[in-house]
Amino acid sequence: MKVPIRYKMNMGVLNTQDLLKLQEIEIIIIGLGGLGGNVVNQLVRLGVQRMTLVDFDRFSESNLNRQLFSNMNNIGKYKVDVISKELKKINPNVSIKIVKKRIQDVSNLLGDYMIDCVDNIEAKIYLSKLSNQLEIPLLHGSCGGWYGQVGWISPKCTLIEDLYRNEDKGLEDDMLNPPFVANVVASYMVSEFIKMIKNSSKIVLDNILFIDLLENVLIKLGDNKHG
Repeated sequence: MKVPIRYKMNMGVLNTQDLLKLQEIEIIIIGLGGLGGNVVNQLVRLGVQRMTLVDFDRFSESNLNRQLFSNMNNIGKYKVDVISKELKKINPNVSIKIVKKRIQDVSNLLGDYMIDCVDNIEAKIYLSKLSNQLEIPLLHGSCGGWYGQVGWISPKCTLIEDLYRNEDKGLEDDMLNPPFVANVVASYMVSEFIKMIKNSSKIVLDNILFIDLLENVLIKLGDNKHG
């Protein structure tokens, strides 16, 4: 396989088999805010060509501080419409299905992996159960204030339900979302995604990596060691 020039700078980490896999798989990304916009941008630049984007929301002025594709010209426009057009400017060959619904109202989802970029607990718990139902691995991500969390959840794992069972709101409700945290956490998510594609033993699987940018600390759930 001849690697297209657009992907040459990725090939120190990827090999041709990885690139072929990225081009063949179907990814479902739920939520196109601070995390989701950065995640889909990186995935397309890495070689992903088939994706379903799920988000019912429109861009608002409050999104301008952190959401990659937000600007004054698209306030009030649906995020899925704007972002699908922007991704095609990066790679016209990318195939994108758009869904303007809450994930709880979506049926007949088809894909190889799901990526959780939603910002509310109800939707996160629903995605974990949907992962089990569809038997699709779920890449979880969340951020707020100085902090974030990332991890792969296998279909039978109930870690997300356990983690959020007694919570009625997320950290972002109190600490909000500065742009640098969304960028960092999204990059960790994409890094985990690439490790999954490469069948790496280094992925965070059925566990959560907690990211503390204030103290510059990484902690795995149930692990007292700092990385």
